[in-house]
Amino acid sequence: MITFNNVYKTFQEKHRTIEAVRDVSLNVKKDTIHGIIGHSGAGKSTLVRLINQLEKHDQGTLEVFDYTDIRRLNKESMRMLRKRIGMVFQHFNLLQSKTVYENVLFPISATGKVTESDRQRAEQLIEDVGLKGNENTYPTKLSGGMKQRVGIARALINDPAILLCDEPTSALDVDTTKHILDLIRKIKENRGLTVVLVTHDMHVIKEVCDAVSVMHDGIVVDDGTLDDILFAATHPITKRLTESIGFNMERIASDYSELPNLTLLRFQGEVTSQKILSTIIKKTGASINILFANITPSKEGLMLISIESSDPEAIKAHLRAKGVEILNDRY
Repeated sequence: MITFNNVYKTFQEKHRTIEAVRDVSLNVKKDTIHGIIGHSGAGKSTLVRLINQLEKHDQGTLEVFDYTDIRRLNKESMRMLRKRIGMVFQHFNLLQSKTVYENVLFPISATGKVTESDRQRAEQLIEDVGLKGNENTYPTKLSGGMKQRVGIARALINDPAILLCDEPTSALDVDTTKHILDLIRKIKENRGLTVVLVTHDMHVIKEVCDAVSVMHDGIVVDDGTLDDILFAATHPITKRLTESIGFNMERIASDYSELPNLTLLRFQGEVTSQKILSTIIKKTGASINILFANITPSKEGLMLISIESSDPEAIKAHLRAKGVEILNDRY
């Protein structure tokens, strides 16, 4: 769906060159929510703006849909490409002089004649994002969450196949963020969209993303599924990001390193719903102290325990027999 091949993007600032994106190669699969995460200045917003060519890359090739090198598209092909890509912005970018209804229709009214079909689609989108009854309201009367819902409806007016979300929740409070992420997930599922979501917040990544690319200083330093990033992060930046949601396993293990028979467990699939520890405690009489536990959106569990038993290796054997993976040998 979207493939970056050794892509570079630089900016000239006074007497220096800023390398915003450096030798990036990654693949965004169709029908996924792909998160791009990194600290401020990492290059993530620049990267996502290359997909619809709001910024043009300097080197490398960028494949989108059936186009093998979008930098070389002519004006008409570029117009058709952009029509198939919707974009949601961090600060909403609504026109203050236009109503909700007019803002949603703006991508069409600004470039051509609005048809009755367009009007019906705008009304349906406004209802879909939960703003029915606010069609004639101006942005100044809307909350931040409502403004972002307008932005999402506007991004969908041309029925795109790709939705780019550039920090869509950074200006919102925690509750509103959850509602917006739920809406993005629902829209993705109902419309079969591919979503590329830029954020600096690992909580956002954990909530909705299927795959993740971690950026630092213009480079993709980690890339994979959400579980790859949570359970097998390789770069220090990624480990610090996962630490913010309790998934830096090296840090977790080191924090409790003085306790006896420290054992880090990973639960997958049906094992996460079974009463394994309580059964082992009853059967062996061991004392097992749960120090930490967390679970991913894909229902994979991570747990750190301390075992007090005359035969801790037997306890571990019981756990393995039940399908629990023991991760101690990695740390």
